[in-house]
Amino acid sequence: MSVLAASIDVCTEYDVALAVEDFVPCLLALSAFVVLAGAVRARVPSAYPVALLGGLLVSAGGFGKAIWKLLVATGCWEYPWLESLLFPCLAFGFAAVAWAVLSAVRGRKVSPLGFVLFPLAAGIGAAWMSISAGEYRNWPLLIAAAVGASFLGITLCVAAFRGGKPSVGVLFIVYTLGTNILPPLAAQPEQSLELQWAEQLTNSCVQLCFLLGALWLREHMNRPAPTTSAGEKTGVPA
Repeated sequence: MSVLAASIDVCTEYDVALAVEDFVPCLLALSAFVVLAGAVRARVPSAYPVALLGGLLVSAGGFGKAIWKLLVATGCWEYPWLESLLFPCLAFGFAAVAWAVLSAVRGRKVSPLGFVLFPLAAGIGAAWMSISAGEYRNWPLLIAAAVGASFLGITLCVAAFRGGKPSVGVLFIVYTLGTNILPPLAAQPEQSLELQWAEQLTNSCVQLCFLLGALWLREHMNRPAPTTSAGEKTGVPA
């Protein structure tokens, strides 16, 4: 559990309807990641398993948090490990999807080194801080998750604008901003029920933008990739 959330009486924080609604953005995001993995497969088939696994990992973290909320709201059954899965899953999952999407955009597999080392370093840092403090500290993983999500969103945004679809680029801008702004807001203690509803409904809209953008990207990636003629490669007119 995050440090901020530890000061909240979780048994009075969520109601059942709010907890159920938390599954909506999870389902939208899962759908978007599956579509995105299909787009990756169209350009770089060998990166498809990584894209799919990364998307499933991010979704597992989101569903774990949603299940935790529902259990707390229905009977005050608290299983902190369900909530604690969120940022490790996000950090490694977003890194995997970001690498796969960048590979697809470039039409070839790029070096995975940075995408592996960054979340791994964050995980080691979080483990060391947690052991030293005697309680779970997740902020290194939170930072890694934010960086991975931002990298993914920016890559998708650039691809959309370069593909001549500024409207889709705007969808990915909304997604990138939402994934960075909403988590810190949601972590604030003593929120009103109205504010929590506003945050979760906004998150659902953000994930819907992600899904709509991913659908365009799949169509875009399924088109034949532009090829370079022999004359362009050698500099000699064909």
